[in-house]
Amino acid sequence: MAARFFRKALYDVRRAASSCDKTMPDPLPAQQSGFRSIIQQNPVATAGILILAAMILVPIWSVHYPPILDFPNHLASSFVLFHLHDAQYDFGQYYRGDWGPTPYITTDFLMGSLSRVMPALVAGKLVLSLGALGLPLAAWFFLRQVNPGENAVALWFLLASQNIFFRYGFLGFYCSLSLMLVTLGLWQRFLKGPSAARWLGTCAALIATYFTHIMGFVFCGLIVGLYSVTRPRIREWIQTGALFVPCLALYFLSSRVAEKQVSGAGFRTLSDKLDVAWMIMHGDSHRLDEISLVVILAFFILGWLFNKEFHWQWRWVVVAVGLAITFVLLPVDYGDGYDIDIRALPVLFIMLFVTARMGRRAWKLAPLAILLFAARTYDLTREFHANEPALMGYAQSFDMTPRNARVLPIIAQRDDNEDAIDQYYDHFWAYGVINRGWFSPYLFQVPGLLPLHLKKEVYAPDGFWDLSYNEKLELDQIQNQYDYVYAFNVPDYEEDLRSIGDVIYTSGKLELFRIRPPRAPALTPVQQQHAGK
Repeated sequence: MAARFFRKALYDVRRAASSCDKTMPDPLPAQQSGFRSIIQQNPVATAGILILAAMILVPIWSVHYPPILDFPNHLASSFVLFHLHDAQYDFGQYYRGDWGPTPYITTDFLMGSLSRVMPALVAGKLVLSLGALGLPLAAWFFLRQVNPGENAVALWFLLASQNIFFRYGFLGFYCSLSLMLVTLGLWQRFLKGPSAARWLGTCAALIATYFTHIMGFVFCGLIVGLYSVTRPRIREWIQTGALFVPCLALYFLSSRVAEKQVSGAGFRTLSDKLDVAWMIMHGDSHRLDEISLVVILAFFILGWLFNKEFHWQWRWVVVAVGLAITFVLLPVDYGDGYDIDIRALPVLFIMLFVTARMGRRAWKLAPLAILLFAARTYDLTREFHANEPALMGYAQSFDMTPRNARVLPIIAQRDDNEDAIDQYYDHFWAYGVINRGWFSPYLFQVPGLLPLHLKKEVYAPDGFWDLSYNEKLELDQIQNQYDYVYAFNVPDYEEDLRSIGDVIYTSGKLELFRIRPPRAPALTPVQQQHAGK
């Protein structure tokens, strides 16, 4: 019955999309009305689209705390920024805001603004949902500009919403992918019919991409450059290049340019590049990832074999090849940035699906996309629910402290070979910042890069960022600067921490230590004499 429903929905979407493309003489009105026509004229297709949208959101909203790596820290950082002067919290004693024309501020601004009128966690989930829904929709919009009538291919973009950066919680980059694709779609419209309004719309979308994440802006520029090389038209090049001038001016006016990188670039070997290339479809089940890659490969092979309507879009083939080379050449880290090279993978995934026109064969293969998306969504939701009991146990530690406590997280990874998507416990303590006003030195803050800054230096072991500690704890610093230690999987520090504090809560590998105040030094005889006077 479900299969019959989706087949009918696919048929209605196909009929509506094809009728729009055939009946409208101007491609722009057809592109604008395609999605609207589906909703207005095809209730079954509309229901199918709504079901797919709900499936995207189920993993996010079916659990209280989504087990996503960096998400809690981004959410807490934005919460602090917008409550610096709130009398309920002591954030203003430790942090300051530094807003400027730098990238990475869009998601902070959205989550922080929403947190003033709704619970912060709900605000964070809304922004995360915008990124998850926006990516396949923006990819569809982009596809309609470069390959009109190929609407069936858009179903494969559902898989992009679950890319590795969703699991990593790299919220700015994840959301910038949608804006990047909108920018590219608007730019393609401009190329087809140049006008001042279309140029300004494209420029505005590009500025929004820049303010969301610099890498989304960079990949947008790279794609534009690669495509433009295949169209040697000087006037078009000048008009396109002018789109990037406002963002480049903003960047060079920002304080980020004056900041020196603390370290150089690190590169993977070619064999390591091949090992991580499969992360283009990385999820919780390695077997399902392999099946996904095979099914995607089958889509291209079956779409090509014995298909007279198939033909390559050679300009977009150039773009896809250029992105693949970029992935090989990019460093894995540079300065404060890390996992830089694999950021090319979700962009490459989208571009692969515009390298060829499949024709009517794409509709016959569309059920593969839906079945694969449903399987991956089920696996993702099941994994989120499996982790929920542990996270709820960790969350009870927040209620064990008074408001505005100073808390030092000391967290080590559970296994040397542990996948990063399974390290969702790393930043979970950040919910304590939201729930109880905790101060912690590990909220995301980089001068010249992010708007949140610490006012003064505090003791914070460097091992936190690698989830591995080799240094001896400075116990006197902890006693002087912190009220609690949130210790996760650090048995080597157990004895030291017990010497200065008491365990008041445990849950799995988590121990919450209440730190005893430092003892006053013993008075010398002279000091005792003066004290007596």
